Amino acid sequence: MPKRYPRAVCTLVVLFVVSVAIVLDHSIMTPPLDMYDINDYKKYELMDVVTYFMYSPFALISVYLYDKFNPKGFALVGYIIGWSALAEFFEWLATLFHVYTYTTWKLPYSFSVYLVATTLQMVFFRYTMKYYGRHNPKSETSPQ
Repeated sequence: MPKRYPRAVCTLVVLFVVSVAIVLDHSIMTPPLDMYDINDYKKYELMDVVTYFMYSPFALISVYLYDKFNPKGFALVGYIIGWSALAEFFEWLATLFHVYTYTTWKLPYSFSVYLVATTLQMVFFRYTMKYYGRHNPKSETSPQ
C-alpha cells in the first residue's frame, strides 16, 4: 500500500486493534461468561497470540481506505457497518477452520462487537492522525 501516514501510526493502529481484540475476547471468553474458545484448548497458548495478529492487515486496510476516502455522515456509518459485516464474514470463515469454538456465543452477536471495535479503531486513528497534525488527507503535508 502507498504510504499515507507515518509508520508510527501504523504501529499504533496495529497495537490498538490487537489490544482491543484481546480485551474484548478475554472479557467474554473467560469465566464467568466463558462463551467461546480460541483454537483447540481452553488454556491460553502461543497460537492464540498469533491469532490476534490476523486483525492487523484488516485494520491497516480499513484505516488506509478511511484516510483515503474520508467518509463523513451516513457514508461513515455505512463504512463502519460494511467493515463490521466483513469482519463477521471472516469470523465465520475462521469458525469453519475451528479457530473459534463457540459454547454459548452465536455468530450474530459478533456484529455488535465489531461495530464497537471498528468505531473505536476509527476514532483512535483519527485522534492519532490529529496528534500528528495530519488529520486532513487532502492537506499539503499528506502524501497522495
